[in-house]
Amino acid sequence: MNSFRRHVESFVRLEPARPALGAGLRAALAVGVPMVVAATQHLPAATWVGMAALFVTLVDRGGPYRDRAVTMGAMTLLGAVMGLVSALHLPPWAAVLLTFCWVTACGFARSYGDTPGLMGVVLANYTVVSLALPAHDYAAALSRSGLFIMGGLWAMMLALVLWPLRPYRPARFAIARCYRELADRAEEVGRWPLEGPTAPPNLVEVVDWESRVRQSLEEARGVLASTRRGRAGESDRGEHLLVLLEGVDAVLALLVALPETLEVSPRETRYHALRAEVQRALSELARDLRHIARALEQEKGEPEPSTWNAERVRRALAAQVAEGGLPDSARAAYSHAEALLVRLREYTEALLEVANHLEDGRPIESDLPMGPHPASLRGRPLLEPLRDNLSIGSVIFRHALRLGVAAAIATALVQGLGLDHGYWVIITVIVVLQPYSGMTFQRGLQRAGGTLLGSALAAGLVALVRDPAVLLVAIMVFFAVAIAVKPLSLSFFQVLLAPALVLLAEIQTGDWELAGVRIANTMIGGAIALIGARLLWPSPERVRFPEEVANALRADRDYLLSVASAGSDAEPEVREARRKLGLQLLSAEASFQRLLTEYRGSSRQLEPAMAMLTYARRFGSAVTALAASRQWHGRQDLSPVASYAGNVLEDLAVAVEHRRVPSPLPKTMSAQQEDTDVLSRTQLDRLVRQLTVLHHATVRAAPQLSP
Repeated sequence: MNSFRRHVESFVRLEPARPALGAGLRAALAVGVPMVVAATQHLPAATWVGMAALFVTLVDRGGPYRDRAVTMGAMTLLGAVMGLVSALHLPPWAAVLLTFCWVTACGFARSYGDTPGLMGVVLANYTVVSLALPAHDYAAALSRSGLFIMGGLWAMMLALVLWPLRPYRPARFAIARCYRELADRAEEVGRWPLEGPTAPPNLVEVVDWESRVRQSLEEARGVLASTRRGRAGESDRGEHLLVLLEGVDAVLALLVALPETLEVSPRETRYHALRAEVQRALSELARDLRHIARALEQEKGEPEPSTWNAERVRRALAAQVAEGGLPDSARAAYSHAEALLVRLREYTEALLEVANHLEDGRPIESDLPMGPHPASLRGRPLLEPLRDNLSIGSVIFRHALRLGVAAAIATALVQGLGLDHGYWVIITVIVVLQPYSGMTFQRGLQRAGGTLLGSALAAGLVALVRDPAVLLVAIMVFFAVAIAVKPLSLSFFQVLLAPALVLLAEIQTGDWELAGVRIANTMIGGAIALIGARLLWPSPERVRFPEEVANALRADRDYLLSVASAGSDAEPEVREARRKLGLQLLSAEASFQRLLTEYRGSSRQLEPAMAMLTYARRFGSAVTALAASRQWHGRQDLSPVASYAGNVLEDLAVAVEHRRVPSPLPKTMSAQQEDTDVLSRTQLDRLVRQLTVLHHATVRAAPQLSP
């Protein structure tokens, strides 16, 4: 019951995004204009142009223009090729075999990411439609393919030509989003009570800000890399954006280290004036970060002198020292906080200068003390994703095979029962089946609920009016609003898309009773998909979640070891280890969210598992704070604590993998070393405490991880 309630809540939940108004208008024009031409000029074949434009529009997910052009162009060409199967007139057994082979191949396209995976789904659906609506002969099939190319080119012209072509706009907006999230964090810490931050609310419901920034950073890195690819000899704009992107990574590390430093700093009343100056500087830093974001979004600098520096913090610290009674630990902590602010000031000055010269492309005079991140320069061999997933242990491999088998079964059922518009059954199977069991049920609920509501809406509209002109306008409106609200809610997208497709089919066939057929076929397809998810190589998240957590714990260990062997946090090895930790934590947190969709009990019972992930991130934050102090406090020998913590983390990872309680903590080592300064001792003590809390969280989570 709890699981079903969560699925229902997900059906009506709205995501924090903006409606894609431009995409909605393009979709309406892409589908509507060919349909109007077909109706007014009595050219029924032209409806295939509108259908092709719809399919090509659906694979346009935004992002770099180059990627969009490649994706839409590939869909146009592959759709034209697959349209030729309409001339085959295959016997039922051959249609089932072809469906299995082709749908499996389309499902495997997910190896290359979400966009190729979406294109695979759309291609599989179009192939199903082509088999279900055969052409009279090869000439008619060639004509249909030609019309598909026309529809694809029409959709591409709307998306890439008629709208302003600004190649770097997606990258600018993606990087700007990162700076706004950094500014939000700086403001949040700047508003902390002077006694320190309050305890967080329910850990299951908290989305850690660092994971959001890391995800946005990786998305921006991918968008910028794609935009710059193949643009050798361009202006300096790409270099400016690359510097601003790396600035996000640098500021992110410092905005992790500074709050960690404030948390270990004394909070008594006599230190409040000093803490207030530190937090005031953070609030002013947020203004600079928002200025950088605005400059990126507008591609127009508005030179504003930065109004903050660390001088007030330095004076407040000097005054505190002059008054006497400042222990060495407090002095070390607040001195380090001031040093971090100085470093943040240096970064933001350089980043402001770069951002203010985006429009004129002036060569970069100030630069961050680091080059491009290795991840920004790496390419990936074309066949590597295929090799990585060619095993029965791969989630994508099992999903592709499950998808092909379920679609083949649906095709055999449709052929055997002679269902009217039976391709809706097969399309529902392809759309509903997802790589993960919980997501399949959720998508099935969205598809079924959307079809019920949308088909009822279409039936009501047809009952009131059957004027083709009015219905064409309604179809365009439904398509426009459906595509526009898709970023907000997939459920509402389904509700609005269903009447558009039903009305489109009714206009084409002249059959005004298709709403009921659509509902019945959707229910049959949804049932096949759910049965397939349960019986065909099921992929329950409870099996994968422990492995994801273990990988995150090992990434924590590797990050600590890289910091221990490095001289500063700016070294490439440290930055790469920090990035890998962030990505692995994102993967583990995504696995936890999928686990919630499958879990039948109360979500509160999974709180220990969420706590384990939270403290794995907190341990990484403690390591980041330690890394940020390395270049100011010399190369102290961190090998004892790195060896101790590394062994504990490896034991925790093995315990999670084997779903058992971890071994008791070894006798706690002391971070108090003769050759270690006060600040480093404080940071090492905090790191060991975080490790202890992480161990306790893993012990508490062990019952939930058991099969």
